[in-house]
Amino acid sequence: MKLVCSLPSFHLLKDIASYVDGVLLEDHADILNQIHTVEAYGLVSIYKLNEMVFPLEIEKYRKKILFTKDTNCLYYITDLGLAHILKELGLIQRTIFDPITMITNSLDAKEFMEYGFHSIGLSNEITLKDIEQIIKKTNIKSFLQVFGYRLMLNTRRTLISLYEEKIQTEIQKTNLKIEEATRTDAFPIVETKTGTKIYRSYLISLLNELDALPLEYAFLESFGLDENTFIEVVKLFSSVKSGKNKEEAIVFLKSLNLPIGEGFSYQDSVYMKEEF
Repeated sequence: MKLVCSLPSFHLLKDIASYVDGVLLEDHADILNQIHTVEAYGLVSIYKLNEMVFPLEIEKYRKKILFTKDTNCLYYITDLGLAHILKELGLIQRTIFDPITMITNSLDAKEFMEYGFHSIGLSNEITLKDIEQIIKKTNIKSFLQVFGYRLMLNTRRTLISLYEEKIQTEIQKTNLKIEEATRTDAFPIVETKTGTKIYRSYLISLLNELDALPLEYAFLESFGLDENTFIEVVKLFSSVKSGKNKEEAIVFLKSLNLPIGEGFSYQDSVYMKEEF
């Protein structure tokens, strides 16, 4: 199992380098330098190209891939259109395909793995029992988020800006959360030039189950966490991965008072019609 994470800020690399096996890097102008820096630490660099891609953007993304293909980086994608480009360029075996919620059974997992991917991402919307059975049945190299706020919705629409137009009021677009009228949960929402993302109201944590999961990549998501807290979380997961006292790590994680929930880890989602 390789422990990989995103970074709240790239300068934290030196603080977490000895605790992880790899880092997911955001798409920006300095990506080539960051890939080389990560690799200089002896870590796996994973270039995130995880946006939904419009047909008119294909060539732009092709150039991003060609710009970095002579490094040893892996590519993390969610769009099958990019998979076809990576295969055409002979890079499919360096590609992690994670469609977030789509891969929920062994048949799909097997088909995607046979396409040639380096690894595939399994859904967090299914139980851990199902995840273990899929991996055991298919022997795939799996990528799974084991900590952090989980992405719930991803759209190319700029939802906050559209709402601003509707109510004719400017909204401060940092640290925003939304609530449904009939619920009390607050869901983090982020709008960028590539669209809008909405996350679950709680963090998932598979620290207790980490040593039992047969994963190729265990992913720690840093979104929504301050730098010091995230460093502590990385250290805890690293210690459990290394076989150190899991009970102590779990107690320390609880002391951080983070909004952790079980999600669908132990119970399948059940959809029922509302009564009127």
